Amino acid sequence: MKLQFLLLPLLILVACTNRNNPQAVAEDFVYHYYKRANQESAMQLTSGLAAEELEKEIERLKEIRGPNEPVQKEMPNITYKQIGKETANEIEGTTYVLFNYQLTIKSRDGTTTRTKKVVITTENIDGLWKVVNYHEY
Repeated sequence: MKLQFLLLPLLILVACTNRNNPQAVAEDFVYHYYKRANQESAMQLTSGLAAEELEKEIERLKEIRGPNEPVQKEMPNITYKQIGKETANEIEGTTYVLFNYQLTIKSRDGTTTRTKKVVITTENIDGLWKVVNYHEY
């Protein structure tokens, strides 16, 4: 059997996967915001404080680049992995799911490497999971 026929069911399964869950939304946010430096795409996944912070950042960047315009300079190589997850107790009827990620940032020439940790807070708002806060340390 040809390889493309073996891969087709897998591709259909991936395409149909429901990304409306806290882990998928947190991972998509990390991918768009940190790895791709695409604030507009990340904004689609946010609400509340996270959306306010991204709006401010997008406004500051307007002088440098236009909407959905890619970063002009070479991006560093950024990899990330989830290192923790915690479901907070319900606060006023709302459940928050927090994710801890570790980012590894390497310069394109490979001479500099540093790590950063990020906490992503998600909440279900009107049936959609959104990133409502993020914090780097």
